[in-house]
Amino acid sequence: TVPGSTLFIKNLNFSTTEEKLQETFTKCGVVRSCSISKKKDKSGKFLSMGYGFVQYQTAEAAQKALRQLQHCTVDNHQLEVKISERATRTAEVSRKKKQVEKKQTSSKILVRNVPFQATVKEIRELFCTFGELKTVRLPKKAAGSGKHRGFAFVDFLTKQDAKKAFAALCHSTHLYGRRLVLEWADSEETVETLRRKTAEHFHVAAKKQRKTEILGGILDTMETEEGVAD
Repeated sequence: TVPGSTLFIKNLNFSTTEEKLQETFTKCGVVRSCSISKKKDKSGKFLSMGYGFVQYQTAEAAQKALRQLQHCTVDNHQLEVKISERATRTAEVSRKKKQVEKKQTSSKILVRNVPFQATVKEIRELFCTFGELKTVRLPKKAAGSGKHRGFAFVDFLTKQDAKKAFAALCHSTHLYGRRLVLEWADSEETVETLRRKTAEHFHVAAKKQRKTEILGGILDTMETEEGVAD
């Protein structure tokens, strides 16, 4: 995927089709793919969630569409258009690899990259079509702050239902324009263990950053000394 070549389209009419959306956005350049996010209703029928993605061949075409098609009307709905925050292909491949590596050990799914405006109700609606849910938790940052930490725990009644939901939603599910990242949670995984893991990850990353800066400083010094010697 070319960075900056994918648009996030909001406020779609629920009856708008992917064909209609593609037809509208082809006016600004070659469209590589066009998708409308959908969810299953209780009868198993897929329904539009009112937003979608248009991926162009070039970032320039996406910028052109952003200028020319912002607030354009499709099926009596005025569209909101912005550049999507979708991850690059490399990040996507490594994420899928990690998902495959961690095997299912429980009926609990850890959902990362949850947008801050998302609610427990919306997370529940997304997952409840696949089976009965035991709990849906969206841990808060601090008491009284009202803000959540950007991840959720979704626990199904059975491992089979959890597996169905994971398979259906792990590759390309978006909420408010952000791609949800699904992992299998250990049954005893808590906010505390997750916080510790995240802290360890940042500690390692910071150490690597410091090492790079020190090496860079040494190289700069060597170059300066060589310049003086010349």
